[in-house]
Amino acid sequence: MRAWTGRTALVAVLAGGLAWGAAWPASAQDDPAGTSTSGTGDVAAAVTSPGDVRVATDDEGSTISWSPRDLRAYGDARVEFRTQDGLLGVPTSVGAAYVLRVPGRTDVARADVQVTLGGRVLAGPGTGAEAPAATSPRVPPVTALLPQDPGRAGTYATTTWSYRLPSIRLDGLPAKVEMVGQVVAPVGATGRRPVVLFLHGRHTTCYAPGGEELSIDWPCPPALRPIPSHRGYTQTQKLLASQGYVTVSVAANGINGQDGDLLDAGADARAKLVRAHLDVLADWDAGTGAGPAKRTTLKDRLALRKVMTVGHSRGGEGVQRAAIQAQASDRFRIVGQVLVAPTDFGQQVAVGVPTTTLLPYCDGDVSDLQGQMYVDQASRATAGDRATRSAVLVMGANHNYFNSEWTPGVAAAPAWDDWYEPSDKVCGTSAPQRLTAAQQRSVGATYVAAAARTYLTTSTSALPLLDGTPVRAASAGPAVVLSHAVGGRRTALVVPGEVGKVTASGDMTSTLCLGTGGTAANRCGRDHGSPHWSPQAQSWLSEDVQLYRLRWTSAGATARIGVADADLTSRRYLDLRLIAPPQQGTPRVEVVFRDDAGRRLASAPVRQAGVLPLTMAGHLWAQNVRVPFPAGLDRSAIASVTLRALSPRGTVYLLDASAASSGLATSTASVRTVARLDVPESTVLRATTDGTQTGYVVIPVAGTRTESSRVQVVVIDQSGRSALPEVREVVIRPGQDSVRIPIRFSGDDGYADPDSPFLGYQLAVRAERNAVVDSYAGAVRTLSRTPRPELSVDDAAAAAVPGENLSWRLRLTEPSAQEIYLQVRATAPGGGELTLGDLPTGWLTSVGVVGRPEATLSEAGLELMVTIPPYATSALLEIPVRRDVSFSGTRAVALQVVTEPFEPGSIPLTGTVTAP
Repeated sequence: MRAWTGRTALVAVLAGGLAWGAAWPASAQDDPAGTSTSGTGDVAAAVTSPGDVRVATDDEGSTISWSPRDLRAYGDARVEFRTQDGLLGVPTSVGAAYVLRVPGRTDVARADVQVTLGGRVLAGPGTGAEAPAATSPRVPPVTALLPQDPGRAGTYATTTWSYRLPSIRLDGLPAKVEMVGQVVAPVGATGRRPVVLFLHGRHTTCYAPGGEELSIDWPCPPALRPIPSHRGYTQTQKLLASQGYVTVSVAANGINGQDGDLLDAGADARAKLVRAHLDVLADWDAGTGAGPAKRTTLKDRLALRKVMTVGHSRGGEGVQRAAIQAQASDRFRIVGQVLVAPTDFGQQVAVGVPTTTLLPYCDGDVSDLQGQMYVDQASRATAGDRATRSAVLVMGANHNYFNSEWTPGVAAAPAWDDWYEPSDKVCGTSAPQRLTAAQQRSVGATYVAAAARTYLTTSTSALPLLDGTPVRAASAGPAVVLSHAVGGRRTALVVPGEVGKVTASGDMTSTLCLGTGGTAANRCGRDHGSPHWSPQAQSWLSEDVQLYRLRWTSAGATARIGVADADLTSRRYLDLRLIAPPQQGTPRVEVVFRDDAGRRLASAPVRQAGVLPLTMAGHLWAQNVRVPFPAGLDRSAIASVTLRALSPRGTVYLLDASAASSGLATSTASVRTVARLDVPESTVLRATTDGTQTGYVVIPVAGTRTESSRVQVVVIDQSGRSALPEVREVVIRPGQDSVRIPIRFSGDDGYADPDSPFLGYQLAVRAERNAVVDSYAGAVRTLSRTPRPELSVDDAAAAAVPGENLSWRLRLTEPSAQEIYLQVRATAPGGGELTLGDLPTGWLTSVGVVGRPEATLSEAGLELMVTIPPYATSALLEIPVRRDVSFSGTRAVALQVVTEPFEPGSIPLTGTVTAP
């Protein structure tokens, strides 16, 4: 069995019990779903069973908690709580549990709450559900070969060396972060060479050589070593170096071990780390700076105006942020990026930077493929941004195997297959199109090299692998890889709800539908059945994606795309991004073009959009359906474009349609020519009087711009005064240097701890038009005139007889505006101690304690967590005693309540049970 250690690791304590207790309404003791409290502010204590969702409801809202039944490997996706209506929020880890306060919602039922991880259901409705039936677990292969394969080794020999520089401080992280990297460079290459920098994602940080112990701590505990995750891309580095690129892969264990409670999951820290390493390379290119002797080989050899970054998982979001933070004074320029199975918690777009996103179909970590949003959001975010963004879907690939140090059998540390269901017909161990680890690394190397050739050189020979052309590379082996793209040399013909219109006739219907939201009648698909409508973390906002649902019941049915008198002389084909939902057979179409001369010419797609097999996470993904313009068509005067059904029935969702030609386009927009917002990490608003008053969060705005910008700002009141988030549409004028967001709060409200992880308010910003957001989320703490309360116990010495409860009432002198969590630990009393056999078996099971009946509570490591909800002033802690105890006389329990930051620092409790 693999052992896990760390501050947030789920560690079994001695006989197996880390018990999680929560304060629950007295009326809810027999109801696991919880009910409303009385108006007295008093609550009773209950516990959360490991693996179960619990909901405690009070007058101000609901508290949801969940403790995993099993140890969970550390990955990149975040745990989220959801209902069928959408995202409830991202919980905070408290000890062994995840806890979320949902202010103003008193209607949350336990039975409705889903716990998800990257779209995968861990608990609640849908747990263990099988994937929807698919016509076949196989996707037809792409047969056409690309002549100039970017995955073939180049002509240069390569050299590999490492460096370790002094660790650096990064905002928000208590411990310094390592400056460690691996360089793989070409030997004998002349002139300045383009640079490719790799950043790995979130993984365990430390391991015991020769053992199974792993840790997420930083620095590593004694006897453990850092996991060399940065060496996991050596195969790709060597391929690129053989082709003439200088590559660097950097370590980020110091961030992985400290990002658990950061609002942005460490994205800003990763961006700062990337930029620090690029500054080091700039020093070495200039012949300055410290480091190993081999650094001198890079002097005058780096083309730092041609940098491409490659980020895996949370590293993908990190390199994206590094590009967003570009400054005029930078000694380097990021001109392209590859995001491998990336997270996209912030939904930010690096304006003007060509981007390729690799999406592994069998990702067991970031299972919802949220990185798709880097492509979709960029397609309509900024005027003048013509950078190519492409999504590359890799059938049979998981999350971890792109990195050899995350791959069992070749990694230095224990590693695992992140796909969670070995028997799954699409992604399981024996699934017909599941890739081996070696095959998957080859795919990764080939497509990173394709992006490097496209973004860092003048050659576009590898672009067909990225832009939706149905071709494959021999170097990628048997993998089935699909792609689509936006931007570049494209003219938008249809963007549902924005550009163009689709009108159906005959036995076809055309209906505008929404990815999420709306009603069941106008919703396109399941909530997280598609990566095209993933929500932003922290704000709960999701893209209001509109699609056309085209449904037909006979061959020959049509849908007309309005393109009146379009001049498409410079375009060669029509690209349709189509989703084929689950159905029998392939929904086949052709396109009929009509020009002003009256010619009607039909053209068949190079490849139809087949139904993709649905995994348990669900992937309704838009495939590129490319239709060449037929010979003889006057492309300077196209009157209409009509989709005509070839199959007798079918359904597709049209995401967009564009006339396109091969090649890149030059952007006139960049992150420095749009409004660039940077939300303060923390804002403290201090009350000056009693009563309701208004404070302001000031968000700086940078960027030289001539057009107005638009962002969405979400303010979430965690106190319960507001049931729903406040969503504002904010317009930013040219020359405006800040945005002021009002926060209304009360000066005579409950006490607020400025250091509490549970916020008074949370603020998030999402770019909509002509804007980019660097830091997208911030904490807002309001400090009232109420002093810090003190904590006491009514009677520290409880007594009971068999069949009763030992009870202690914990009391605050003043209410708090935030939830208060109090850890309670069993310690050894003087004299005879209660044993596990003295307590009800069901209660012990509910708190996760398993052990010998004769084990004492302190030996079993009993721990409880008591919650006092906002504005409550007390909580009741109870331990039940069996009626049929085996002892006579007296046995006791001793408890220590950790009360920090309240005075006193701890409170001892005792309980005595006397049996006749």
